[in-house]
Amino acid sequence: MKQPLILSGLAHDLHAAAVCWALRRSGYRPVWAQTLADGALTPVSLHADDRAGLRFSGGIDPERVSAVWFRRPRYPDGFHGAAAADLAFLRDEWKRHLGNIHAVADTAGDLLWVNRPDRALTAENKLVQLQAAHRCGLRFPATLASSDPDQIRRFHAAHERIVYKPFATHSWRDEQGRIFSTYARVLDAETLRDDAALRLCPGIYQACVRKRYDLRVTVVGRRMYAVRLDAPATDDGVVDWRAASIGDRTTSRVVELSQAWQAALRRLMDALGLTFGCVDLVADEHDELHFLEINQAGQFLFVEHELPEVPLLRSVAAMLAEGRTDYSLDRIAEVSYAQFLEDPEQQAWWDTVSPGMRGPEGTIPGVSEEAP
Repeated sequence: MKQPLILSGLAHDLHAAAVCWALRRSGYRPVWAQTLADGALTPVSLHADDRAGLRFSGGIDPERVSAVWFRRPRYPDGFHGAAAADLAFLRDEWKRHLGNIHAVADTAGDLLWVNRPDRALTAENKLVQLQAAHRCGLRFPATLASSDPDQIRRFHAAHERIVYKPFATHSWRDEQGRIFSTYARVLDAETLRDDAALRLCPGIYQACVRKRYDLRVTVVGRRMYAVRLDAPATDDGVVDWRAASIGDRTTSRVVELSQAWQAALRRLMDALGLTFGCVDLVADEHDELHFLEINQAGQFLFVEHELPEVPLLRSVAAMLAEGRTDYSLDRIAEVSYAQFLEDPEQQAWWDTVSPGMRGPEGTIPGVSEEAP
């Protein structure tokens, strides 16, 4: 029986752990590695000659691997026995070697990538997504990516109400230990007066849709699961439903996505070369939907946590087990995210990995610390 390979560089990746658990409950033996350079795998080698072309050997064996979940791998960083002066060279060489592997991963053989590395990395670019959305006929808000104060202010004047979004979410912790994160928020003319501040950091600026609600569409192979998210209006200009979800202020329910939008999102997935993705849509005052973005390695367990009838854990596990986008849920036992959370095995795993979520002196990876 072929086994799935899961690539995630975070030991506390709840999604990777839950999917591994579901696969094991169904008789599979998934391999979870931090990267293709992981010592648990046979090193991947690339062979090329002018007669046979390119071929793989090593860690990705299509005779044994059904699918590779390219979730959130990381480049190797620990090099036991290496001299300190060599570390920069080693990191760069591994980055370039793995970059070559990722770029030609489609030649690894007959197995499913979720998602193929080159497509996954390209789809992380927000403007690439919007370019594909335009070609696929999706409606989306006018968007500007810039650090030019004049362009940003002209954009604001043209649309009156605009939203700022970072290219990627980031968090800061202040001296009191409070954590603040970047979320989409409405900007007014006053916040755009400082040329130096606007030039200092580029951002994504988007015409604001006066929304009634958000839709989260999780695409798992040939299946789509659409959920409506309603968040209360706020006075602080934050329009991102994720900010409201932190305080459990959102409500959610399953909805049926129209055939037209299903077809449009299918065209988008095909254009981006993705087999999995979490799509964010927003509905305006007239119930017209607008595409915002797609996260090719997005979170999905929170949806099943709120709506247990949405079998996202089984779907992802089934697609990886079968190595097909037109998978059958029957390949996986009737397990759920709620059962995973209640399993003593999960608690034992969490007790083991949670201390590693903090770095030296209690720092949190990915969170900037304000100086006292």
